[in-house]
Amino acid sequence: MKNSRYRVYIRSVRGCHSAIVLLSGLAFLLLGCPSEPGDNDLDNSSPPQLVFRFATEVKPDNKVWEATRLIRRELEKASLEHNIKAGEIQVEFYDQGMIGTDRQVLEACYFGVVEMVLCTSSVATTIDPAFSLLDMPYLFRDEIHHKAVLDGPIGTELLDGLRQQRFKGLAFYSCGFRNMFYKRDPALPPIQGPNDLHGMKIRVMESPVMVASINALGASATPMPSSELFQALKTGVVDGAENNPRVFMADKYYEAGCNYFTWTEHFANQHVLIVNAAWFDGLEGRYKQRLCQVVRDIIPEYDQLWAQAVQEAVDQMQAYGVTVTYLDDKERFIRKVGDIHARFLQKNPSVPMDLYDRIKHTGE
Repeated sequence: MKNSRYRVYIRSVRGCHSAIVLLSGLAFLLLGCPSEPGDNDLDNSSPPQLVFRFATEVKPDNKVWEATRLIRRELEKASLEHNIKAGEIQVEFYDQGMIGTDRQVLEACYFGVVEMVLCTSSVATTIDPAFSLLDMPYLFRDEIHHKAVLDGPIGTELLDGLRQQRFKGLAFYSCGFRNMFYKRDPALPPIQGPNDLHGMKIRVMESPVMVASINALGASATPMPSSELFQALKTGVVDGAENNPRVFMADKYYEAGCNYFTWTEHFANQHVLIVNAAWFDGLEGRYKQRLCQVVRDIIPEYDQLWAQAVQEAVDQMQAYGVTVTYLDDKERFIRKVGDIHARFLQKNPSVPMDLYDRIKHTGE
């Protein structure tokens, strides 16, 4: 089933629109206009021996972008262990959608237009349905559980599965959880249970799983592009939405009237680092080893930067008068989405049940 699904995916890539996207991306590369120089570009102690292209849709104000900066910084340093001099590896970086959306940069990586991409794990579901498990509501108990899966044997198993589709997965980078933010009469208490969501219109991404999950939690899910959300909140088309504190502050949803932010932690967020497998297989052994080492070694520093950014965003929300609350009993929400998990597994028999069980019970 997986292979047939991917053949459909590839046929879609060969359509007119995607072909234009890929040609546009290639034109950017040929013109030599990467987003910014690497941290070690001025240290030219060795001429570049390995030059590759790294693309992502994310912008610097999305803190997962920091993972790309750390990767580039470390790769362009010297490594005595691997007999690599400073400047020997050069990364040409294209961010902020210069090559296209998450889906489009993944397509570009498949065809070798770029060698490395950082994209949401949700996009990887188009090539491996097993990644859909990571989008299940309340799959993870907390961030400790989330990280244990992403950085442990199960995360490696998911990454290795991409080999079947001409990719190689290198690492996951956690972006925490999505939470509810909304407009509410200050005289009313914040949301604490599913009953409090009744009658509320909550914007969600245009994802069937997310729509079904928010509906199951008691709200009325309203799919729409993020570009339309601010105005929809301001005019009352929706009462709220869900995302992390960084996004809330970056898009200034407090100015649209959102005065409550509740840590429901209903969906986990993560990005995945992927390379073109043929390109990777053709590298010298020392470059392969260095690349695999760096993308893992930067995770603790990235996690610290992410945690600091989230806390800063929470402090800013409160300074702007947003009431930040936590759930007294998350189990009331978790019970509401049990059928979502069962229906997903029934509709996706190619996703191993034992993988779902192992994720659920990791760390228990």
